[in-house]
Amino acid sequence: MTAPILLTGFQPFGSNVVNPTMLLMERLAGMEGVVTATLPVEYGTSGDAFEDLLDKHEPAAVLCFGLAAKTDVVLVERVAWNRDETEQADNTGLVRQGVVILEDAPPSYACGFPAPVLVQALEAAGVPVDVSDDAGGYVCNHLYYRALHAVAMRGLDTPVAFIHVPPLPEHCTDRAGGLAFERLEAGVRALIEAVRAAA
Repeated sequence: MTAPILLTGFQPFGSNVVNPTMLLMERLAGMEGVVTATLPVEYGTSGDAFEDLLDKHEPAAVLCFGLAAKTDVVLVERVAWNRDETEQADNTGLVRQGVVILEDAPPSYACGFPAPVLVQALEAAGVPVDVSDDAGGYVCNHLYYRALHAVAMRGLDTPVAFIHVPPLPEHCTDRAGGLAFERLEAGVRALIEAVRAAA
């Protein structure tokens, strides 16, 4: 049996009552050759849950998705940093500001895919996209770092990427913007095909 592509999203958090990455996981659940999971917006638990998924499914590749509430474009995150640094509490109320994620571990890990491959796939699907070298200091970056570290510590060559997506337009209460769910879904499907070709 061919190893699947693992997709992860997150539950709602803070004032974001709808997380489009959770909706994407629900929509793509059952897609052939794909395993989806919605992770808790919790520092330690999200990384532990990812490691369980990695060990259980032994995926050929991993695409993690998170919500970036202030952007209107999809962001391909090129770097995961070994630090949590935000005043925003996770869904358990935990605040981690200026805290190293893992002691005695590298300061950063690079995306497991060439960013241009992912960018080109999104552009071909008509999705606005940019690259980023800072996935933030919240649970998204925390998970990204934990995921890349887990792959490295297991001696695997499983490529891992993290993609930040905008909110849906109907949830941009303070501005006009966001990205329609249909366009997000089209972009994710294009990413899956690009990853299949590269894995």
